Amino acid sequence: MDRLRLGDAGQKRPVAFTTQNANDQGGRVSLTSVLRSLSTTTITRFESPLFTWFGHPTMMENIPPEIIYVVCSFLDVENILNFRLVGRLFADIGAAYMLPDVSFNLHREDLNRLSAISLHPVLSKHVRSLTYFAEIIDLPKASWIEFVQNHQGRMRWNGMLRRQNNKTPSQLTSEYKRYSEAIDEQENLIEGEWDLRVLEEVLPRFPNLKTLHMSATEPFYERCNHGQMKRPLSEFLQKGYVGSAHPEGKRTLDTLLRANAHAPCAITTLQITMVHWKFFKRSERELSRLFKPLANLTSIMLSISIESLDERMYDGLSLGKCQRVFAKGSLRKILRRMPQLRLLHLEMRNSICEQPERGVQLHDIIEPGFHWPDLEEIALHGVAGDRVEFMDLFSRHKNKLRKLRLSDVTLTSTSWRKLLPDIRRKLHLDVVCICGNIYGRREDEDDPPGPLEGLPDLEVWGWAPPEFEVNNMRDSIDMYCRQGGTNYPDELPLCGIVVNKYYKDYVKPFIKNQARYDFNDEDFYDDLRFGIWGENNELWAGNDELWEDISDGEIDDDDAGAIDDELIAQRAMEHVIFDMMMEDMLGMAEFYDGGAGMDALGEPSPPLDPPTGDSEPPDVESDEEIPDLVSP
Repeated sequence: MDRLRLGDAGQKRPVAFTTQNANDQGGRVSLTSVLRSLSTTTITRFESPLFTWFGHPTMMENIPPEIIYVVCSFLDVENILNFRLVGRLFADIGAAYMLPDVSFNLHREDLNRLSAISLHPVLSKHVRSLTYFAEIIDLPKASWIEFVQNHQGRMRWNGMLRRQNNKTPSQLTSEYKRYSEAIDEQENLIEGEWDLRVLEEVLPRFPNLKTLHMSATEPFYERCNHGQMKRPLSEFLQKGYVGSAHPEGKRTLDTLLRANAHAPCAITTLQITMVHWKFFKRSERELSRLFKPLANLTSIMLSISIESLDERMYDGLSLGKCQRVFAKGSLRKILRRMPQLRLLHLEMRNSICEQPERGVQLHDIIEPGFHWPDLEEIALHGVAGDRVEFMDLFSRHKNKLRKLRLSDVTLTSTSWRKLLPDIRRKLHLDVVCICGNIYGRREDEDDPPGPLEGLPDLEVWGWAPPEFEVNNMRDSIDMYCRQGGTNYPDELPLCGIVVNKYYKDYVKPFIKNQARYDFNDEDFYDDLRFGIWGENNELWAGNDELWEDISDGEIDDDDAGAIDDELIAQRAMEHVIFDMMMEDMLGMAEFYDGGAGMDALGEPSPPLDPPTGDSEPPDVESDEEIPDLVSP
């Protein structure tokens, strides 16, 4: 199958498809095989107005709209934009796939945009994923003096920023006024629970909504939006005023689940990217009310922060308090009421404490003896327990379990030298990843002592996740545990001698074939330029086509800058096209200083109350009034 070609904004010509007679069976090709091939196509530019089917030209107008709908379902949003430029029919069909994923912040225009999308007769029917980002301007509001002192500190410690962005007192006054108005508006939204009110209205209008996301972390935001959407609080984010409401993510997740409980949707996936453990410090009845509508989940991905209530303050007692809350079984009971789970990801994040038992006990978050009949994938992070507990969990699901990831896991009284052979013998896994800071306890005196002086019985290994770097021992262990041990000799690769003995023949070929991570300097700089998600949002996607005509010695800094400029221009054009299409469909002007991308919607619907409170900065008539506070 050749590439499906579209593009060249402004040239509204029908699209061309070309098929190759590679698997010709009596001159017929199944529609399924054609559509499967289309799922990997890339739209690049317009061509002729013919659809060529084994040498027989056919006008695109003769293809039934039902087929075009199916073809369109395989395209990403960027290609949909070009697809809609072909003609009226393509524009109408492509509109159904423009917004499969909708995201918003606690921001007036975001809530207006969400309401507008929910009222659109086409867009609303095809929204499948909704993400609520927990970023807000930090509370309480900084005073004028604090605002100026913060600016002064940033200028003092950043010479480049001082040269480029130092403010006069009058400019700083105007900036503080914008900050004050924004935070007053935010407080008005929070006090009035406008996000809850809007969500309760819009969720029933998304009949095909399957996924709810809540994210309190910046990396997740950037990954979801691929850097294409200007964030509503970006101005204050750059100045260090944007964080997450404390406790982290608690209010945001509570709002999302309360809205869903009010008007339950047929949600199958729940992804919570960082919520503070205090979210679960409430009555069992209240938690049951929030999670009962999610009883039919097939996937749950839950990241829980075990750090201080406020990341700006250290609390050495947070871990112990968290462990006592989960020991009561709140999370365990929630998961037990989701019998259809196929994917279970549980992360206990604690970046401050580096001790072995820095997470929670396995039996406190997963009911001992409980069985999910269809569970295919387990990922655990920051969990402690005995190897017998872990193997009991894995063995109960061995008939369906095919993917296993353990990171920052501690075996409190047993050894990894016993657990890994059990995984190899008793499970049949297609994907295994054991990474992070791994702790265990030596069980046999004949085993080599641990690496820490004075603690010979403590097993310690540190393997970075495969997304970040190559590690021969980690990859060898993964191969050792896969497929019931059929792809690796029965010799545990927990020492360098064994790793070096088998790595070349049993591990490296597999990694190369899978193209998981083949790092060198060129790859590193390619990833900086194109991102780890590649051109088509595929992890570690190759960029060979971009460089096939360029030798290693032909790229200098100017060339790299030109390439960057071209990519930026391409993204900018996508923004413009998207904004124009959304304005045409919804009749709403863009906002966020005219560069909002997907967020370019919005008259208030429902109308929100005007902000209240005193947001006026002190009057400054000249640049000489506060020289003691603002200095170069």
